[in-house]
Amino acid sequence: MTNEYKTFFTDEILHFLYRNTSFQALKETEQQQFLGQFKQHRLFKEMIEISIALEEVIVEVEATMPKIQHKDFLFPQERQKQLLKNRTVVSDNVLHIPFEELENLFSPMVVIVQQSDSMHEFEAFCKGTIFPLFNLCAVQKRDLIIIPFSDKAEKPFLFKNGTLHVAMFDKFLQNHLKGEAQLVPALKMGFEIFEQDKISNQRDLMIITDNQFTDFHELIEQEFTERICDLSLDVSVIAMSEADFQVQPIPFADKVFFANE
Repeated sequence: MTNEYKTFFTDEILHFLYRNTSFQALKETEQQQFLGQFKQHRLFKEMIEISIALEEVIVEVEATMPKIQHKDFLFPQERQKQLLKNRTVVSDNVLHIPFEELENLFSPMVVIVQQSDSMHEFEAFCKGTIFPLFNLCAVQKRDLIIIPFSDKAEKPFLFKNGTLHVAMFDKFLQNHLKGEAQLVPALKMGFEIFEQDKISNQRDLMIITDNQFTDFHELIEQEFTERICDLSLDVSVIAMSEADFQVQPIPFADKVFFANE
């Protein structure tokens, strides 16, 4: 078999992709471009296989997310925002906004993922855990923002409405960092993103880490709990090891899942 026709995709992987709302949202030509881009990519294959294996766990995670009604995503987000703008009225220099409409929009989901040297062996697992979130964000028409970090926070990957932008997704897949990990800078970047969020509806922050970050004392001393409360954040953690989490816990986490369970 020549490289032109060689592919790592099995029927199971293809069925999984075509069930993904984010993948379904792509045009047919974009779907073919996506499949062609990653058909021989070994890490992508491993990532998707992990996503499939974790489907039952992801169902449990999604069960903790807000239930949405069909009316919440009948229109694309830009269309919803335009409807809101059209229904905004100015009277006597006072802006009257139908705030009940904001309930149909969702704040971005921010995922902070550690990519330091110690996380190298978990790379496929971490990215395989993130991939199903594209589906959730595409269904809810909300942005998915991924912040990789090691000793500093890297430039975020922004996937508007959970869209699988091929070039950006390829950059995310190829992204590798080195060095030790510092969680606090990435947390602060996540807070800044939510401070700019005007929707303020279901603010989800997910942290994926091995809990071997070097700034644990700063994390504790800064007492982020109050700031997280002020921002109304729902914080979940996917930790690589329960033992390491017990040594350096993230005290403000609402939910914690362990990769070694």
